Amino acid sequence: MNRLLIFGIILGSLLYLTTSETKALPQTRQLESSEPDYTAWPWPVALPPDSSPEIKAAANRLTKSLNNPLANLQTERNPVCALWLEIGTWKPNPSTPGYLILIQPGGGRIIATDLQQLERAIEQLNQQKRVRNGMTELPIGVLTSYPLIGKDNAGS
Repeated sequence: MNRLLIFGIILGSLLYLTTSETKALPQTRQLESSEPDYTAWPWPVALPPDSSPEIKAAANRLTKSLNNPLANLQTERNPVCALWLEIGTWKPNPSTPGYLILIQPGGGRIIATDLQQLERAIEQLNQQKRVRNGMTELPIGVLTSYPLIGKDNAGS
């Protein structure tokens, strides 16, 4: 029954996205544009089931801030059509703690070095989101606490 419900939610979300006004722009235009493009965000927040209670609470706050009626998914692997949280899986040493948020029309990922950086990422995402016609939209692209290299060094 749960699989059927999840399948229905994903199918409905895909159908919604195919009728949405969001379109991908060529990368060069995205780099030059001062205003980001947005995508409707019907996807759930997903995280590993062994996440700490604090991370699960942060995921719940993120779900509420996205006005998402779907429950958080707790799964061993990134389901792709979700906002996947990775906390503490990447800690270069020595380095500076931080976060990286990647949003695409079909899913996204937040990578944070620790709970404090996850909270900062959620705060940044809340500042960048917008609501149109009752639907939360997120900016397409990358948000990060790390310095950006710049468009001259970006990939093609």
